[in-house]
Amino acid sequence: MDAILIFLTSLGTTYLAVRLAGRRRFTLADLSICLFCTLAALSMAHFLGTSGAGWGLGLPLLLACALPIGLESLQQRSFWR
Repeated sequence: MDAILIFLTSLGTTYLAVRLAGRRRFTLADLSICLFCTLAALSMAHFLGTSGAGWGLGLPLLLACALPIGLESLQQRSFWR
């Protein structure tokens, strides 16, 4: 159940970042950003769950929200300029 919640949070944040960037379409690159952020947050949830940390699901959800916004801003810039 936590994995579904993390995936939906990452998908929603990625979709909102695309909309706020002014683009109309949700592309395959945006979906790959969503999947990467989901895997990163799930691995953090697994790591924190086994170490006995008191964060629970809060920090992985924060990562699932913050990472797509940062990666979406990198997609807008061109490194070749």
